[in-house]
Amino acid sequence: MQRPLVFASVISASLALAGAAWAWGQKAEIEVTVHGHTFHTVAVESRDCLLDYKLSFNAPAEVYSAKAEPRNVYAFRSRIDFQDGKAAPIPVFLNRGAGERVYAYHFDTAPEGCWAREVQKLARLRVEGCRGAGCTPDLVK
Repeated sequence: MQRPLVFASVISASLALAGAAWAWGQKAEIEVTVHGHTFHTVAVESRDCLLDYKLSFNAPAEVYSAKAEPRNVYAFRSRIDFQDGKAAPIPVFLNRGAGERVYAYHFDTAPEGCWAREVQKLARLRVEGCRGAGCTPDLVK
């Protein structure tokens, strides 16, 4: 009875290690400023075909001090570029206040061949932004 359990444990441990081989992560300190907001860290981590990402930035108080409340909204659109030419587009996200912020989401690479399974190297972060409720940032080129 003991032998099958030990064997099953070895198999499940091997499968867990094989699955872990697909996971990778990377973090980089950057300096990208858009409308006074300073994006300073980009972090990516893979989970099978998904690429989880976090963009850390500082939103300065002085750009959120307009008396007209709709002007105290900023919209950003971004793209994470990798050295081999692959890219993870980040949809429009809003920021409505000052302070240290983190925007986190994910990008599914399955429609593009599941490239998140392969280790990627960060190349750059591109960011476009606009001010005012209802604005739409330009597409990141």
